[in-house]
Amino acid sequence: MLAWEPDLYLVFEKQRTRPAIDLTAKIGHESPRRIIDIGCGPGNSTAVLKRRWKNAAIVGLDSSLAMLDKARESDPEIEWICADGAGDLSALGQFDIVFSNAAIHWMPDHATLIERYFGMLNMGGVLAVQMPHIEKMAVTIAMKKLVTSAQWAPFFTAHASDYHTHSPGYYYDLICTLSGEIDLWTTDYYHVMPSHTALVQWFVATFLRSYLVFLTEEWMRNEFLADFETALIDAYPIQKDGNIVCPFHRIFFTLKKESRK
Repeated sequence: MLAWEPDLYLVFEKQRTRPAIDLTAKIGHESPRRIIDIGCGPGNSTAVLKRRWKNAAIVGLDSSLAMLDKARESDPEIEWICADGAGDLSALGQFDIVFSNAAIHWMPDHATLIERYFGMLNMGGVLAVQMPHIEKMAVTIAMKKLVTSAQWAPFFTAHASDYHTHSPGYYYDLICTLSGEIDLWTTDYYHVMPSHTALVQWFVATFLRSYLVFLTEEWMRNEFLADFETALIDAYPIQKDGNIVCPFHRIFFTLKKESRK
Protein backbone atom coordinates (compact mmCIF):
# COMPACT_ATOMS: atom_id res chain seq x y z
CA MET A 1 0.00 0.00 0.00
CA LEU A 2 1.09 3.55 -0.68
CA ALA A 3 1.47 6.00 2.18
CA TRP A 4 -1.63 7.98 3.02
CA GLU A 5 -1.65 11.61 1.86
CA PRO A 6 -3.85 13.69 4.19
CA ASP A 7 -3.85 16.84 2.03
CA LEU A 8 -5.01 14.82 -0.97
CA TYR A 9 -7.65 13.09 1.15
CA LEU A 10 -8.99 16.44 2.38
CA VAL A 11 -9.42 17.95 -1.09
CA PHE A 12 -12.98 16.60 -0.82
CA GLU A 13 -13.30 17.06 2.94
CA LYS A 14 -16.96 18.07 2.83
CA GLN A 15 -18.01 14.97 0.90
CA ARG A 16 -15.88 12.63 3.03
CA THR A 17 -17.17 14.09 6.29
CA ARG A 18 -20.88 14.00 5.51
CA PRO A 19 -21.27 10.26 6.30
CA ALA A 20 -19.57 10.85 9.66
CA ILE A 21 -22.11 13.58 10.40
CA ASP A 22 -24.99 11.28 9.47
CA LEU A 23 -23.61 8.40 11.54
CA THR A 24 -23.02 10.62 14.57
CA ALA A 25 -26.60 11.91 14.38
CA LYS A 26 -27.94 8.37 14.78
CA ILE A 27 -26.01 7.59 17.98
CA GLY A 28 -28.41 7.45 20.90
CA HIS A 29 -26.10 8.46 23.72
CA GLU A 30 -26.42 11.93 25.20
CA SER A 31 -23.57 12.05 27.72
CA PRO A 32 -20.66 9.77 26.82
CA ARG A 33 -17.55 10.19 28.94
CA ARG A 34 -15.08 8.41 26.62
CA ILE A 35 -15.19 8.09 22.84
CA ILE A 36 -12.77 6.46 20.43
CA ASP A 37 -12.66 7.17 16.69
CA ILE A 38 -10.98 4.15 15.05
CA GLY A 39 -9.44 4.97 11.68
CA CYS A 40 -9.74 8.70 12.37
CA GLY A 41 -7.58 9.74 9.41
CA PRO A 42 -6.80 13.48 9.42
CA GLY A 43 -9.35 14.08 12.19
CA ASN A 44 -12.33 15.31 10.19
CA SER A 45 -14.64 12.65 11.66
CA THR A 46 -13.20 13.16 15.16
CA ALA A 47 -14.08 16.84 14.92
CA VAL A 48 -17.70 15.88 14.26
CA LEU A 49 -17.73 13.83 17.47
CA LYS A 50 -16.19 16.65 19.46
CA ARG A 51 -18.74 19.18 18.21
CA ARG A 52 -21.59 17.02 19.51
CA TRP A 53 -19.99 15.87 22.78
CA LYS A 54 -17.81 18.76 23.90
CA ASN A 55 -17.21 17.37 27.40
CA ALA A 56 -16.21 13.83 26.41
CA ALA A 57 -12.63 12.57 26.44
CA ILE A 58 -12.00 11.62 22.81
CA VAL A 59 -9.29 9.38 21.36
CA GLY A 60 -8.47 9.43 17.65
CA LEU A 61 -6.69 6.29 16.45
CA ASP A 62 -5.09 5.62 13.07
CA SER A 63 -2.23 3.56 11.64
CA SER A 64 -0.90 6.44 9.51
CA LEU A 65 1.51 8.87 11.15
CA ALA A 66 0.96 11.36 8.32
CA MET A 67 -2.79 11.34 8.93
CA LEU A 68 -2.27 11.74 12.67
CA ASP A 69 0.13 14.65 12.19
CA LYS A 70 -2.57 16.41 10.18
CA ALA A 71 -5.18 15.57 12.82
CA ARG A 72 -2.95 16.89 15.59
CA GLU A 73 -2.61 20.20 13.73
CA SER A 74 -6.38 20.54 13.62
CA ASP A 75 -6.88 19.83 17.35
CA PRO A 76 -3.88 19.29 19.65
CA GLU A 77 -6.18 18.76 22.64
CA ILE A 78 -7.53 15.42 21.41
CA GLU A 79 -5.51 12.32 22.26
CA TRP A 80 -4.15 10.95 18.99
CA ILE A 81 -2.82 7.37 18.99
CA CYS A 82 -0.95 5.54 16.23
CA ALA A 83 -2.08 1.91 16.20
CA ASP A 84 -3.57 -0.71 13.90
CA GLY A 85 -7.35 -0.63 14.20
CA ALA A 86 -7.44 -4.34 13.41
CA GLY A 87 -5.17 -5.16 16.35
CA ASP A 88 -5.79 -5.69 20.05
CA LEU A 89 -6.95 -2.35 21.48
CA SER A 90 -8.01 -3.66 24.89
CA ALA A 91 -5.19 -1.79 26.65
CA LEU A 92 -6.96 1.47 25.80
CA GLY A 93 -9.76 0.58 28.20
CA GLN A 94 -13.53 0.90 27.85
CA PHE A 95 -15.54 3.52 25.99
CA ASP A 96 -19.09 4.79 25.83
CA ILE A 97 -18.89 5.19 22.05
CA VAL A 98 -16.72 3.18 19.68
CA PHE A 99 -16.91 4.95 16.33
CA SER A 100 -15.44 4.01 12.97
CA ASN A 101 -16.14 5.97 9.80
CA ALA A 102 -14.84 4.69 6.44
CA ALA A 103 -12.09 2.55 7.97
CA ILE A 104 -12.99 -1.10 8.59
CA HIS A 105 -13.22 -1.91 4.89
CA TRP A 106 -9.39 -1.76 4.96
CA MET A 107 -9.38 -4.50 7.64
CA PRO A 108 -10.10 -8.22 7.22
CA ASP A 109 -12.20 -10.58 9.38
CA HIS A 110 -15.11 -8.32 10.23
CA ALA A 111 -16.76 -10.95 12.42
CA THR A 112 -13.84 -10.87 14.86
CA LEU A 113 -13.31 -7.13 14.46
CA ILE A 114 -16.88 -6.11 15.26
CA GLU A 115 -17.09 -8.42 18.24
CA ARG A 116 -13.81 -6.95 19.55
CA TYR A 117 -15.03 -3.38 19.12
CA PHE A 118 -18.31 -4.24 20.82
CA GLY A 119 -16.33 -5.68 23.73
CA MET A 120 -14.66 -2.26 24.22
CA LEU A 121 -18.01 -0.70 25.17
CA ASN A 122 -19.21 0.16 28.64
CA MET A 123 -22.74 -1.02 29.43
CA GLY A 124 -25.15 1.28 27.59
CA GLY A 125 -22.45 2.23 25.10
CA VAL A 126 -22.87 2.38 21.33
CA LEU A 127 -20.81 0.94 18.49
CA ALA A 128 -21.25 3.02 15.31
CA VAL A 129 -19.74 2.00 11.96
CA GLN A 130 -19.86 3.26 8.37
CA MET A 131 -18.05 1.84 5.35
CA PRO A 132 -18.20 2.33 1.58
CA HIS A 133 -19.70 -0.54 -0.40
CA ILE A 134 -18.21 -0.19 -3.86
CA GLU A 135 -18.35 -3.71 -5.34
CA LYS A 136 -21.22 -2.91 -7.72
CA MET A 137 -20.40 0.74 -8.31
CA ALA A 138 -19.51 1.88 -11.81
CA VAL A 139 -15.97 2.80 -10.74
CA THR A 140 -15.26 -0.77 -9.64
CA ILE A 141 -16.61 -2.25 -12.85
CA ALA A 142 -14.51 0.21 -14.88
CA MET A 143 -11.40 -0.62 -12.86
CA LYS A 144 -11.84 -4.38 -13.28
CA LYS A 145 -12.01 -3.94 -17.05
CA LEU A 146 -8.92 -1.73 -17.04
CA VAL A 147 -6.67 -3.98 -14.93
CA THR A 148 -7.62 -7.06 -16.95
CA SER A 149 -6.94 -5.37 -20.29
CA ALA A 150 -4.04 -6.57 -22.43
CA GLN A 151 -2.01 -3.43 -21.65
CA TRP A 152 -2.36 -3.46 -17.86
CA ALA A 153 -3.04 -7.05 -16.80
CA PRO A 154 0.70 -7.98 -16.58
CA PHE A 155 1.20 -5.35 -13.85
CA PHE A 156 -1.59 -6.68 -11.63
CA THR A 157 -1.08 -10.43 -11.59
CA ALA A 158 -0.37 -10.31 -7.83
CA HIS A 159 -3.09 -7.77 -7.00
CA ALA A 160 -5.63 -8.61 -4.34
CA SER A 161 -8.24 -6.10 -3.26
CA ASP A 162 -7.58 -4.37 0.05
CA TYR A 163 -11.29 -3.70 0.41
CA HIS A 164 -13.24 -6.00 2.73
CA THR A 165 -16.97 -5.41 2.65
CA HIS A 166 -20.05 -7.60 2.73
CA SER A 167 -23.78 -7.27 2.22
CA PRO A 168 -26.06 -5.55 4.74
CA GLY A 169 -27.52 -8.98 5.53
CA TYR A 170 -24.08 -10.25 6.48
CA TYR A 171 -23.63 -7.42 8.98
CA TYR A 172 -27.12 -7.93 10.37
CA ASP A 173 -26.29 -11.56 11.12
CA LEU A 174 -23.16 -10.42 12.97
CA ILE A 175 -24.65 -7.66 15.06
CA CYS A 176 -28.00 -9.27 15.90
CA THR A 177 -26.10 -11.82 17.99
CA LEU A 178 -24.53 -9.00 20.03
CA SER A 179 -27.44 -6.68 20.71
CA GLY A 180 -31.19 -6.43 20.50
CA GLU A 181 -31.00 -2.68 19.90
CA ILE A 182 -29.54 -2.22 16.44
CA ASP A 183 -29.98 0.06 13.45
CA LEU A 184 -28.74 -0.92 9.99
CA TRP A 185 -29.14 1.14 6.84
CA THR A 186 -27.58 2.11 3.52
CA THR A 187 -27.29 5.48 1.82
CA ASP A 188 -26.43 6.54 -1.71
CA TYR A 189 -24.59 9.86 -1.74
CA TYR A 190 -24.59 11.68 -5.07
CA HIS A 191 -21.27 13.52 -5.12
CA VAL A 192 -21.11 16.31 -7.69
CA MET A 193 -17.68 16.68 -9.31
CA PRO A 194 -16.62 19.42 -11.72
CA SER A 195 -14.88 17.03 -14.13
CA HIS A 196 -13.70 13.46 -14.67
CA THR A 197 -10.23 14.65 -13.65
CA ALA A 198 -11.65 15.64 -10.26
CA LEU A 199 -13.34 12.25 -10.02
CA VAL A 200 -9.97 10.55 -10.55
CA GLN A 201 -8.50 12.77 -7.82
CA TRP A 202 -11.26 11.62 -5.44
CA PHE A 203 -10.39 7.96 -6.00
CA VAL A 204 -6.59 8.45 -6.01
CA ALA A 205 -6.75 9.36 -2.30
CA THR A 206 -8.37 6.03 -1.35
CA PHE A 207 -9.59 3.38 -3.79
CA LEU A 208 -6.70 3.63 -6.26
CA ARG A 209 -3.92 3.33 -3.68
CA SER A 210 -3.88 -0.46 -3.78
CA TYR A 211 -3.49 -0.37 -7.58
CA LEU A 212 -0.92 2.39 -7.96
CA VAL A 213 1.51 0.58 -5.65
CA PHE A 214 2.09 -1.95 -8.46
CA LEU A 215 3.23 0.78 -10.88
CA THR A 216 6.78 1.62 -9.88
CA GLU A 217 7.49 4.40 -12.37
CA GLU A 218 5.79 7.79 -12.40
CA TRP A 219 5.13 7.62 -16.14
CA MET A 220 3.33 4.30 -15.61
CA ARG A 221 1.07 5.82 -12.99
CA ASN A 222 0.34 8.87 -15.14
CA GLU A 223 -0.56 6.67 -18.12
CA PHE A 224 -2.67 4.37 -15.96
CA LEU A 225 -4.56 7.31 -14.44
CA ALA A 226 -5.17 8.75 -17.92
CA ASP A 227 -6.64 5.41 -19.05
CA PHE A 228 -8.70 5.25 -15.85
CA GLU A 229 -10.10 8.72 -16.52
CA THR A 230 -11.06 7.65 -20.05
CA ALA A 231 -12.88 4.64 -18.59
CA LEU A 232 -14.78 6.90 -16.20
CA ILE A 233 -16.04 9.05 -19.09
CA ASP A 234 -18.18 6.12 -20.24
CA ALA A 235 -19.22 5.20 -16.69
CA TYR A 236 -20.14 8.72 -15.51
CA PRO A 237 -21.76 10.90 -18.18
CA ILE A 238 -21.49 14.68 -18.14
CA GLN A 239 -24.66 16.30 -16.80
CA LYS A 240 -26.57 19.20 -18.31
CA ASP A 241 -24.57 21.80 -16.32
CA GLY A 242 -21.19 20.21 -17.16
CA ASN A 243 -20.70 18.48 -13.80
CA ILE A 244 -20.26 14.77 -13.09
CA VAL A 245 -22.55 12.96 -10.63
CA CYS A 246 -20.94 10.06 -8.76
CA PRO A 247 -23.35 7.84 -6.79
CA PHE A 248 -21.53 6.43 -3.77
CA HIS A 249 -23.09 3.58 -1.79
CA ARG A 250 -22.37 3.26 1.95
CA ILE A 251 -23.40 0.85 4.73
CA PHE A 252 -24.09 2.07 8.28
CA PHE A 253 -24.96 0.36 11.53
CA THR A 254 -25.21 1.15 15.23
CA LEU A 255 -25.75 -1.22 18.13
CA LYS A 256 -26.12 -0.63 21.83
CA LYS A 257 -24.53 -2.73 24.55
CA GLU A 258 -27.29 -3.82 26.89
CA SER A 259 -27.52 -6.26 29.75
CA ARG A 260 -28.65 -9.72 28.74
CA LYS A 261 -31.13 -11.46 31.06
